[in-house]
Amino acid sequence: MKWLYRLSSSEEEAGFLAYIYPYHNILNRENLVINVSKEPLKDIMKWFDYVKEVLNCQIDNVSFKLLPSSLENRRTTDWIAAQNSMVNEMEISNNVENLNDDVKYIMERIHVTGSLNLSIWKYKEDFRMEIPGKPYHLHINNSKFIDYDQLLRLKSPVIILRQSILTSQEINRFLKSWMSCETHLELEALKISISGPDAMNEIMDLPHEKTNDPELVEAFKSSPHHIQVKTEMFTIKRCDGKKRATVVQDRSTLYLLVH
Repeated sequence: MKWLYRLSSSEEEAGFLAYIYPYHNILNRENLVINVSKEPLKDIMKWFDYVKEVLNCQIDNVSFKLLPSSLENRRTTDWIAAQNSMVNEMEISNNVENLNDDVKYIMERIHVTGSLNLSIWKYKEDFRMEIPGKPYHLHINNSKFIDYDQLLRLKSPVIILRQSILTSQEINRFLKSWMSCETHLELEALKISISGPDAMNEIMDLPHEKTNDPELVEAFKSSPHHIQVKTEMFTIKRCDGKKRATVVQDRSTLYLLVH
């Protein structure tokens, strides 16, 4: 059973709710308690200090929707980092350009080991930000700040880059660097935006084999890609002979799976 505790400044939201999802499965019941607070952020910090003392727990998952106040964002970040500087999962969402520095501040103070999801829709024109550490699953919904050099510095085994600005030539160079064992030896999967259907001709201008292996078709249906393969697949291999990778295109997205 999962208990959710929320503090709200609205008295209309106060109360107790119970959810069951999927329906009729009592084992997945979620109980939501909403209490009223004049200072929700301050009180939730006090509440967690109490829970931590009683249950000896730590923060495992952070969902961070940035507030208009940079001061509040940094205060929250510092508090989380003071509890534990590493978390398993974190999602950061923001659609205001003047908060880009707050996103950088979070990345510098809190490192992610499991899944990092960045849903940041607006950047300053010259915005750049490093992804510290090696989150296992890196998902960036607007990856326009990731250039080729930074792609080479990403260490995550699973990399998903939506709205990428990388050219077909750069993706081709990336695949060649993987094949020659120069970078990303721990890579397991890649999903990246491409310019369109014709881009694959330039991207796959390297030694490869075409395949229709049904086991690979099934593999693409699973995490992290979850797609039904409808086009031909291309398999490349690493120069050390230890790994192969299969590449497939679905509309304006390239999917890669290492096996």
